[in-house]
Amino acid sequence: MPSKTIQFFPGLNALRFFAALSVIVGHVELIKLGMGLDNWFNFFIKLNLGGLGVYFFFVLSGFLITYLLLKEKDKHNTISIKKFYLRRVFRIWPLYYLLVLLGFFVLPHIHVIDLPYYKQHFEANFGYNLLFYLLILPNVAFSIYSAVPHIGQSWSIGVEEQFYIFWPLLIKKAKNVGQLIIIAFVSIIILKATLLVFFKLYPQNQALLYTKNFLVMCRFESMMIGAYGAYLLFYEKQKILHVIYHPAAFYFSLLSFLPINYIVFDSFIQDGIHLVLSVLFLIIILNISTNPTCKIKLTNSILEYLGTISYGLYMYHLMLIPIIVALAKNYLNYTGNGFIENSLVYLLSVLISIVFSAISYKYFESFFLKFKKKFNTS
Repeated sequence: MPSKTIQFFPGLNALRFFAALSVIVGHVELIKLGMGLDNWFNFFIKLNLGGLGVYFFFVLSGFLITYLLLKEKDKHNTISIKKFYLRRVFRIWPLYYLLVLLGFFVLPHIHVIDLPYYKQHFEANFGYNLLFYLLILPNVAFSIYSAVPHIGQSWSIGVEEQFYIFWPLLIKKAKNVGQLIIIAFVSIIILKATLLVFFKLYPQNQALLYTKNFLVMCRFESMMIGAYGAYLLFYEKQKILHVIYHPAAFYFSLLSFLPINYIVFDSFIQDGIHLVLSVLFLIIILNISTNPTCKIKLTNSILEYLGTISYGLYMYHLMLIPIIVALAKNYLNYTGNGFIENSLVYLLSVLISIVFSAISYKYFESFFLKFKKKFNTS
């Protein structure tokens, strides 16, 4: 099938679910520590599963958004920026603002799930945090203050929304999309490298520290890697795609990203390894969703559905895991150790997040998605 006629990428919903699952699993031990319990499975922390899941989402966002923009531009000879923004608003904002409401005005009053370190900083900077979150700048708030308890993961939503502000405009105006992506990628890397040099020279400068924190979280370079994958696919760059589709490239990517991330954890190259991981994730995405010869097919209906509700899984889990841990602590004398107890906590964290997200998708998110469909351009 010619790439410009692709209507649906099979397997991507399943990959979304696995990415959300990695974030959930990666946060269980961190939340236990935050609630004063023992760390049982340090292996999960060193794998940085939460970070891996977010990097994957960034690559996937860059890939999908760019492909859809290229498709719209090819079909209509332009891109409706208004419709693009409205689609994003109806998909992202309702659940985001619901979590802001819960995170600032409901969950802080449920003291059994308090995270003492984060709560202290949250209360001291309540007004500024709230302002940044209302402006969909949670990553700015996170750059300056500590994470807001139970909704700290929403920093990545801020990054994606900021990416959406400028990227469709650039794609619309670009004469050569491949050059645009390369120039954007190189510019981002140079900007970040320059800032890191200045921070090394002036480590006590608070403004530089906040700016560094902000730019480190803005993984636009990962999105550019995903965008380049969309460019390769849309314009059928067969020589490069042939290399990407080679079984050796696919299976190396699939089997190596976890060991690579584990090996470099806490090393001096940790801040740059996301570039390698992003390339590996792009290879996985392209093979699973567009390579007809790929032996791994992730089109199972259950995985498709779990991927459909993955936004909810990502957004709700940080408020559900503390409830599960608190109940286990208070009623099962859970201390954070023990295989059976931890297995139960992990299992319940995943299952309850799925149930909660399914209810949210059916009775809350779907209402707004009806409006989103009105602004589709395909």
